[in-house]
Amino acid sequence: MNMLNAAPDWPATPNAARDITARLAAPRAAIERDFLQMGEKLIACTRLLGEVSEAYAQMSGALAGPEFAGLVEALRNISGHVARLNQSSMANRAFLAELSDLTGQFPNKIAGLSKAVRTLRMFFVTARVAAATISDRENNLSQFAEEFTRLGGLLESNVASFADAFLGMRDSLDAARAMNEQIGAEHRQLLCGIGAEQARNLAAMESQRIWAEARIAAHGALSERISARVARAVCTLQVGDSTRQRVEHIEAACQKTEGIDDSATLASAYALMAAQLQGAITDFDAEIAELAASLEDLAREAVAMLQSAETDAGSLLSTGDAAFGAINASVLQIARMLERYERSDAALSVAIDQLVAAVGNMLEHVSAFEDIRQAVRLISLNATIRAKVLDEDGQAFRQVAKELRILNDETSAPVEEVMQNLKKSADVLQGFLDAGTRRDDRHQAGARDILESAREKIDNISSVLRDRAAFMSGTGAEVVARLRDAARTASDQQDFCRDWRALEGELQSAALRTHPNEGGFDGQADIISEIYKIYTIKVERDIHNALFGGVAQAAIEVTGADAASGLDDIFF
Repeated sequence: MNMLNAAPDWPATPNAARDITARLAAPRAAIERDFLQMGEKLIACTRLLGEVSEAYAQMSGALAGPEFAGLVEALRNISGHVARLNQSSMANRAFLAELSDLTGQFPNKIAGLSKAVRTLRMFFVTARVAAATISDRENNLSQFAEEFTRLGGLLESNVASFADAFLGMRDSLDAARAMNEQIGAEHRQLLCGIGAEQARNLAAMESQRIWAEARIAAHGALSERISARVARAVCTLQVGDSTRQRVEHIEAACQKTEGIDDSATLASAYALMAAQLQGAITDFDAEIAELAASLEDLAREAVAMLQSAETDAGSLLSTGDAAFGAINASVLQIARMLERYERSDAALSVAIDQLVAAVGNMLEHVSAFEDIRQAVRLISLNATIRAKVLDEDGQAFRQVAKELRILNDETSAPVEEVMQNLKKSADVLQGFLDAGTRRDDRHQAGARDILESAREKIDNISSVLRDRAAFMSGTGAEVVARLRDAARTASDQQDFCRDWRALEGELQSAALRTHPNEGGFDGQADIISEIYKIYTIKVERDIHNALFGGVAQAAIEVTGADAASGLDDIFF
């Protein structure tokens, strides 16, 4: 029906336009408010989903970041320090073995020297008897025999003293070797056990990290899809803005009718407003129904994703805690091992100090042995001289001198060998002390510092895992709550247009109660043309043209500025 020729029998009232505008504005304001709130919630969901994904990635990142790399390096450095302590034990073993080899022949040499002392004692008795026999004719012979006996006593005392020193050194050496071997055995066993345990733990963490990376990739793809759907939902909210604009345009059209008392013109305007309102309601209902269904489905998908992420985070946290707990136990075991090592090393240090003192005591006999050897040679020479002076009476002394020369020849080589071994022992001892391998406090202190650093890194990584897992749990719940709230809001708004529907029916009824207009349509065309200029959305023009046909279109020229005004459609 051509509405330009319609004339209602419903009389216009002064308050009709203001009443229609007020009834249009109230639902429009509610839609603006609710859709703005939904938009804010959905935008917040997008942000929170990104934060959840970031927290999820940070959990895996904690197993591949600088803290974890520092932990791995610290554990390797611990092994290096412990290995160097083992090298110290090996150096102790080498020193003790070399010293044992050098002094191993001393018992035989000491036995030979002790035998020589006993032989000399017999010679001294013979010399004193001979001296007593001829002492009346040789006054200083007894004095010579006494000197002979004194030197013999000195020799016996030095040999006995050296034997005691050797026994003390040997006891210290045996104790140090036994302690060092025990420390070395325990150290090697613990080092192997710790190395194997650390390898297993680090392998478990690496496996878990690789698993987490794969899960994060899947989670990231799902999170991106959900975020994209949320973004589309935000775009769908444009129906609220477009509906707002279309209703505002109907309000503006209604305002154009103020002061018009021509019933035909009002009937045409009411029919046009009813058609525009019906189109806006239809489009709004369709979009809001789709939005509500989409948000409900989106909430279910988000719940599934977040539950999966929370399960993965729990698994990662549980496995990480177990592995870090095992690594921490290893670190504590190393710390206890170091404490035992330090106690044992302190005891070994005392034993080696005693050994050093014992070796030094033996070394004091080097000059004594040289003096004794020279004294024996001198006694032998003096006995020979005395025997020649006494002639026939010196027969006994000649026999003593002969035996002394034989004894001197027999003991010279052993004494020389003992002296050489003592000098070599001194060189070995000095080299050991100069190398400083007996106790290296730097490695022990370095190992302790690294242990403390490793435990601190373990605590930091575990703290990150727990913090991120807790954040994901709390934030995920907030995301779901916001999505469900937005979905409920959209569902509740599906019947929000009932006031508009009622008004649309009233406008349509008023427009239909018309009669043919005998006065033409010139006045109607003017107001309809003015209303057409209000439109900024194509669908509004389509409804207008469908209602009035080409008559109104021919009477209206849309300027470029009018068309450009349709670009301002963005509300959210």
